[in-house]
Amino acid sequence: MKISVFDSLVILVYFIAIIGLGLWISRRQAKGGREFFLAGGAMKWPFIGASLFATNISSQQFVGQAGLAFAVGIIAGGFQLVGAFCFMLLAALFIRTYMGLKLATSPEFFEKRYSGRCRVIVSFINLMIIILGNIAAALYAGALVLTHLLGWDEMQNAEFLYWLSIFLIGIAAGTYTLLGGLKAVIYCDFVQMTVLMLGGAMLLVFGIQELGGFKAVFVDNVDENGRSMWSLLRPWDHAFGWLPMLTGGLILGIHGHCTDQDYIQRALSAGSLYHAKMGALFAGVLKTFALLFIAAPGVVAAQLFQGQEIIARDNAYVSLLTEVMPTGLLGLCLAGLLAAIMSSVDSGLCACGSLLTYDFFAKIKKDATEKELLKDGRIIMVILLVVCMLIAPFIRNFKGLFDYLLAVWAFLAPGVFVTVLFGLFYKKSTEKAAFWTLVIGIVLGLFSFCLLNLPALEGLKSHLPLFLQNKLNLSPWVTVVCALNMYLMSNYGYRDSGDAERAEIVAIQDENLVMSAEENRKYRRFLKGLSAFIVAMVLFFSPLVFN
Repeated sequence: MKISVFDSLVILVYFIAIIGLGLWISRRQAKGGREFFLAGGAMKWPFIGASLFATNISSQQFVGQAGLAFAVGIIAGGFQLVGAFCFMLLAALFIRTYMGLKLATSPEFFEKRYSGRCRVIVSFINLMIIILGNIAAALYAGALVLTHLLGWDEMQNAEFLYWLSIFLIGIAAGTYTLLGGLKAVIYCDFVQMTVLMLGGAMLLVFGIQELGGFKAVFVDNVDENGRSMWSLLRPWDHAFGWLPMLTGGLILGIHGHCTDQDYIQRALSAGSLYHAKMGALFAGVLKTFALLFIAAPGVVAAQLFQGQEIIARDNAYVSLLTEVMPTGLLGLCLAGLLAAIMSSVDSGLCACGSLLTYDFFAKIKKDATEKELLKDGRIIMVILLVVCMLIAPFIRNFKGLFDYLLAVWAFLAPGVFVTVLFGLFYKKSTEKAAFWTLVIGIVLGLFSFCLLNLPALEGLKSHLPLFLQNKLNLSPWVTVVCALNMYLMSNYGYRDSGDAERAEIVAIQDENLVMSAEENRKYRRFLKGLSAFIVAMVLFFSPLVFN
């Protein structure tokens, strides 16, 4: 074991406490599907923001993104700043329309704006992203962390113990999710977010102390090209340079933060427009802090373990924890990390359950009551959990968790990204254009994914310009093709009378969705403050400070 008995007890107590909290919240059983999947539409902004953040910040970041920072520097955390900006866009441009349409799921927007077949395609894409990019990835990371901490990865029966870890984490997260629904998930996420942020802050402090202070960490830390590991600015041809971050990174961010069901579901649970908007902005603040508490420890780990081959990239964060954190605090931080992984599992389960229930089962069983939908939703979630447990181990075939996640996200996003933006801001958009844009997005995305990841196509990939061998640079070209198709078909293709009518549905403002003068003032101040915070972080982690 890499940790003491006392730390193990801290982790055990934390898990019992968080599962107990979820079960306690679940004591009053939800009476119907909407109450179960949307928390009764009564959540307040601190809980919405914390849950948005906890849903996003999990294995993808603490294992994958910290591992990426270990390899390439603080630029790995640039995705956090892009995400914070996208949460601002969610608050400013998207939430009012989603709430005004009284959606049960985010793909329902595509049915009201375009058609039922568009909703099915987007729901399928959402399901693939959540299953492959959230739940399975979280289970993989959780098993990686747990087996590493317990020393199971060095035992003879390591493969069996790895699978056992996946099932243990899945069952733990599934227990309170299946009973309490979104309400239990959101309250548990709030607790886990607090522990996560405190743990990340303490790890950064202890890591800097271990290296000998700020000068040793910030001044003497450079990559193989002599550039500071603490600078967010990388050349345009770098894998995570300024160009791919502003193109592919932004497309991923808007798609993920402004259209994905696991995020929109939390916004739709708000008691009012004010709480939905403020929740999104609060999540943006937490995302900006995550640059310090997730990516920065990965950079510290790179310097602490420099020249050592004892640690795999995806184990960087956990290895730094076990190296520098004192007994007791180590257990609490590891408990928070494992809880964050559970948070991705519970959030993904709840989101997928609502998608399958409302976008598929409710269409088949049109006369089903809310109680029947709730029962079907729970059955779906159990099946889904088992499927994800079976998928998770195969992520080991990729060179790093974040590489895997970017590969999944980058090529599923373009079609949805284009159609939702056209649907919101371009009234001439037609249903036929949207349908074929989504189809083209899936076909080109699947081909691009195979081209960059399958060994059988390595020869074809080698003929691409080096620039296009980067998934974040190839994805925008797929987006351009989708946008051209959407524009040309909307303007020069077939148009029926329903297209104009559906365009007006989006423009209609719900009279009940208003904010008071005082709420507007608070919202605007918060928006300006978050904007200034993001700019300050970009300027601090730039060549102006770190050459």
